[in-house]
Amino acid sequence: MKLDQRAERLWSTIVERGLVDSHFHVGPEVVPRKYDVLTLAEAAREIQATIVLKCHTWPTTPVASLARLEMNASFIGSVVLNRGVGGMNPHAVLAAVSANHTNLQVSSRTDPPAVVWMPTVHASAHMKYHNGGTFDARWSGCGGEEFEALEDEAVDPVEAFDSQGEPLPELLLVLNAIAKTGSTLATGHLDAEETMKLVALALESDIERIIVTHPHYPCTDLNDEQLKQLASSPRVWLEHCLAIHTLENVPLERFAKSIKATGPEQVLLASDFGQVHSESFPDGNRTLLARMIPLLEDQISDEQIIDMFTINGRKALGISGSLAQ
Repeated sequence: MKLDQRAERLWSTIVERGLVDSHFHVGPEVVPRKYDVLTLAEAAREIQATIVLKCHTWPTTPVASLARLEMNASFIGSVVLNRGVGGMNPHAVLAAVSANHTNLQVSSRTDPPAVVWMPTVHASAHMKYHNGGTFDARWSGCGGEEFEALEDEAVDPVEAFDSQGEPLPELLLVLNAIAKTGSTLATGHLDAEETMKLVALALESDIERIIVTHPHYPCTDLNDEQLKQLASSPRVWLEHCLAIHTLENVPLERFAKSIKATGPEQVLLASDFGQVHSESFPDGNRTLLARMIPLLEDQISDEQIIDMFTINGRKALGISGSLAQ
């Protein structure tokens, strides 16, 4: 997208201060992806951006640490608690964190915190929204050969709460592992009620940073009053992703309305891109900036817009600057 003069000025400042994208998909995976860690590192290095690498099926902490060490890329690794890592599994958290060391010999105080996502494609709310399915066929995009489906049989959802709405023992063990390792919690594809309960439990568990994953995704669908309640804690961050507009047709006006309701101080603006048909990095972030500016200008300052693409992300992820070596 061609940017106007104001957007160009803001984009230049964002790049200068360090773009942070808290949500970007890398492959290989069940569905095709636009980037692997090497090609994404090449794109990210051009503007020295910081990116959280996400994959629904395997932990990205090893490739993120490799990219930091060998590719001079400012990448943060994560693990998503889907069936591929045993579901709601505290050992998956500990294993992912053990692979998060930039130095192969010893852990370092400079290793960035990993991100632990609640279930996504295997969350009950997600599977109900997709009529029992998991991977959204629209994520496959266009071009290339079709991937053989890996989930051609029924998959049981990964539950966080029981039928009475009480937290399952496994969830409490996972939250303890996240707190113990200093990781960042991301709420994944839980529904609105589950997300509210999860965040309350996470705050009680002394988890330092909580990111509410794209709250307008249809299976989550948090309203602005709920978002205001969540953001009442300084440890909670609200992540609005462009893919929820491009894939789910959620109007960007709804993002803007929420940001005005909650204030921008704890908001992250991210892409959730990596689909083969999505814009290349960082073009999607540029597009999000250009589209949001006119929707926010009556209430949100340029400096606050810049913060939502930069410093807010570093605070939410527990880092102070670039992770590149």
